[in-house]
Amino acid sequence: MFDRENAIGFLLLGLCIAAGGVMVFAITTGTELSYNGPTWLSVILIVVFIGAIGYGIFSRRMGGRRFGQGPQWPDPRSGSRPWWRRLFGRGDGY
Repeated sequence: MFDRENAIGFLLLGLCIAAGGVMVFAITTGTELSYNGPTWLSVILIVVFIGAIGYGIFSRRMGGRRFGQGPQWPDPRSGSRPWWRRLFGRGDGY
């Protein structure tokens, strides 16, 4: 459950919990949230976000594989095994 592949999911879950906590705090105290940072930072974040969306769309259309080889999900041979499976020889069925 706590393999390296799940790290981004846990990171995003923590980010959503933090954002939800800020929103609940703002609602319960009646404060209005506003961004007071530099404008260039918001422009860079928007460009990175749109670029990530474009990369996701176009990489999927081009076959979804990085180098065009190897098995693809849900084939159990895709990806790498965690260190503990390699150490104890578990999951050698593929």
